[in-house]
Amino acid sequence: MEYIVIVRFDLSKPFAHWASCFDEHEPARIELGITTLFRYAVIGQQAAIYAVRTAQPRLVHDVIYAPSLRKEIEASGFIVGSEQITLCESE
Repeated sequence: MEYIVIVRFDLSKPFAHWASCFDEHEPARIELGITTLFRYAVIGQQAAIYAVRTAQPRLVHDVIYAPSLRKEIEASGFIVGSEQITLCESE
């Protein structure tokens, strides 16, 4: 079974900076079995939202909180701890 994981979070840097970093790591996510569906800025807020498809939804959380990736994630502007994760079943 595959799931859709939607992540909304606050940004400490402009959306364009975070989006560039996020796009750069697409190959690594694909290797983990995580496929990006979309990524957008939240209008009127210093925040972003993205959705991915994966058979292992816990990986999304684990990547955000991986000690080896923490500095890189925070450097992108992603404010770790501000995320709201929604898990949906994929049809």
